[in-house]
Amino acid sequence: MKWSPEQIKVVRAELARAPSKMEGYRRAALATDTTETAVRCLMQRIEASKGRPEPSENDSTLRSALAKYSDALSLRAEASKIKTLERDLDALRQAMDILAAATERPLPPIKRRELKSGMREATAVAMLSDVHSEEHVRLGETPVPNEYNPAIAERSIARFFAGYRWLIDFHRSAFQIRDVVLWLGGDLMSGHIHEELKEHTATPPIETLLWLRPRLAAGIDSLLADPKIERISIPCSYGNHGRNTAKPFRALGATHSYEWLLYQWLASIYEGNPRVQFLADRSAHQYMRVYEWDLHFHHGDETNYQGGVGGVTIPLSKSVAQWDKAKRCHYHHFGHWHQYIDVGRMTVNGSVIGYNAYAMSIKAEPEPPQQAFYILDSKRGKTCKCPIWVRE
Repeated sequence: MKWSPEQIKVVRAELARAPSKMEGYRRAALATDTTETAVRCLMQRIEASKGRPEPSENDSTLRSALAKYSDALSLRAEASKIKTLERDLDALRQAMDILAAATERPLPPIKRRELKSGMREATAVAMLSDVHSEEHVRLGETPVPNEYNPAIAERSIARFFAGYRWLIDFHRSAFQIRDVVLWLGGDLMSGHIHEELKEHTATPPIETLLWLRPRLAAGIDSLLADPKIERISIPCSYGNHGRNTAKPFRALGATHSYEWLLYQWLASIYEGNPRVQFLADRSAHQYMRVYEWDLHFHHGDETNYQGGVGGVTIPLSKSVAQWDKAKRCHYHHFGHWHQYIDVGRMTVNGSVIGYNAYAMSIKAEPEPPQQAFYILDSKRGKTCKCPIWVRE
């Protein structure tokens, strides 16, 4: 350690007053907030330096030059370290851009195949959002009984995919269903965007991603196990909870979203599989065409709602009117509001987490944990809409 002149003076004074050398080391260590070993080494250096000639002016100049050289070496090493980190970051960005390039391409439109047979052809659409997989809900937090944790989240995700498969099979009695649309609509995780969530969540964001990946992949695999499904189209919208910033970023929201990273990761699993196609571009809004219908997907957090008597459909309808000016769509899909509402052109997804303090704070209607499903008829459009109940 480096000793100051004041500390050396204190050490010498304590050694001079002490009845023994060992006691002096002890007192000096306490007085200078160091250790006895450090005091002993200091005195040994002082003893060893006795009898040496005083440094000359040349010695001081040499010492100063050596110090400057040492500082220059340190700065060079630091600059080299920074360059290495910048290269690593650039390589990571390039790898991320390669992954993102595959998911930024628009989804190929789903087209009618049964043009002469007279068979009714349809696409099954399901929405998965607002899972909040790592969050805890304890009994008594609201008047509506609800309990939630990662174990319940795991069973609920599995039940969602099982329900999706069941509804596809059920509607095959009336429709030829070869295509399915699975929307991953964000807030699959709660993250740590509020201080409260650090206490209400079981895992930090990165661990939550590791938890979600195999469970979502298992669900997609369960759809692939159906040989009658020829293509799974998966548009992905990041939510407001998966961000790593204090406030939402609009233009750069994707690159600050853990969920967007999760979507790229999932897409890489199915790279090369022609039956699975992802759309996970950097926009907060995703679009695809199914038969003659244009579909719009957005998490829903860009709409403000303060609990008015008209419900969330009023501000969402205003938002849809404006978004239709940018790109006119037949059907709009949202999450975020933890309420299952389907008014034809507009579907608001329920939640997997169920009724909790957030739902109560926005005056949401109490409802069971549920997700949205409907059939998109190739001739007549949206029909057979119903919830997928994700808990008993």
